[in-house]
Amino acid sequence: MKKKKVVIGSGIAATATVAALGAATWIIGGMVYDGTVGKKPSVKAEDMKEFYSTREDKVLDTLANYEHETVFVKSEVNDYEVETLSIKANEETSDAMIVVHGIGSNYHEVLNVAFNYLENGYNVVVYHQRNTGLTGGDNYTFGLYERFDLEAVAQYTRSLYPDGIIGVHGFSMGAATSTMHTELNEEARNVDFYVLDAPYHTMESAVELGIIAKDIPFLPVSFAKWAGNVVLKVKEHLTYDDIQPVDAVKNISVPVLLIHGTDDKVTPPESSQYIYDAIPHENKKLWYIEGLGHCEADSLMEKEYFDGIYQFINAYVKPGK
Repeated sequence: MKKKKVVIGSGIAATATVAALGAATWIIGGMVYDGTVGKKPSVKAEDMKEFYSTREDKVLDTLANYEHETVFVKSEVNDYEVETLSIKANEETSDAMIVVHGIGSNYHEVLNVAFNYLENGYNVVVYHQRNTGLTGGDNYTFGLYERFDLEAVAQYTRSLYPDGIIGVHGFSMGAATSTMHTELNEEARNVDFYVLDAPYHTMESAVELGIIAKDIPFLPVSFAKWAGNVVLKVKEHLTYDDIQPVDAVKNISVPVLLIHGTDDKVTPPESSQYIYDAIPHENKKLWYIEGLGHCEADSLMEKEYFDGIYQFINAYVKPGK
C-alpha cells in the first residue's frame, strides 16, 4: 500500500512539473512573442499627423518643401495595400531611393534620411511597413512577408523612374526586409543596389540579442528563445528557421553596402559580416563604425555617413560619375 502511494505521489509530482513547465513556456514565450512578431507600432495610424506635426524636428514642415503624394500600392502576395509616400526632389532627376524603416517605427522616422537623398540627386519613396500606418497586416514577420511589400513598392518606384538608378536603404528590420528582398529582385531587377544598415542574418540571432538586452535575472536565454519559438509556431505557424535573411543573398548580382555599429545591442554586429560573406560577388562593402550603437550613424555623424554612402554609389553603382 505504501509503495502505491509513492507511485501515485511521483505521478502527481511529474504532472505538476510538466504543467509548470508548460505554463512557463507559454508565459515566457508570450513575452518574447509580444516583443517581436506581436510588437505594437510606436505610433498609431490615427495619431501620426498630430504626433509628427508637434515634434521638435518638424519633419512635416520640411516635407512641405517638396512635391509629394500618398499612394496605396497593392501588395499582391499579401493581398493588402501598402501606404506609400512618393517625394520628388526639387531638382530634376531620374534616380530614386526607397527608404525602409524598422520594427515598431514608421516612415516619418526615416524622413530625415529621405531629405538628405532629396538634396543630393535622388527622388525618394518611403512607405509604412506591414502592421504600420494604413498598410495591411496585423503583425511583424521580420522580413518574411514584408519582402513582398517592398517588391510592390520597388515595382511602383520603377514605374515612376523607368530610366533611373534605384536603390534601397533599409534600417534594422527594414535592412533585413531589404536583404530578403534581394532574392526577389534577381528576377525583376527593379533595384540596382542596396544599403543595409544594421541587418540581422537570422531572426533567431535578433531574438537572442533582444532577450540578452532585457537581462532578466534567473531566466536562461536559451529557454526564453526556445519558448518564443514555440509560441511563434502555435500562433503564426512560423519558426525562426523560416526567417533567414543571410540565405537570400546567395545569388545576388547587384552591389551591396553593409553598415553596422560595433556597439549595437539590438542586431548583432557580426550579422553584417555573415551577410557580406554570403554575397557571391565583389561589388560589396562592409563598413563597421566603431563605438556606435543601433542605427545611430545617420543622426550622430550624418555628413560622414552619407559621404560614405555616396562614395560607395559612385564607386560600385555608377563609376565614372
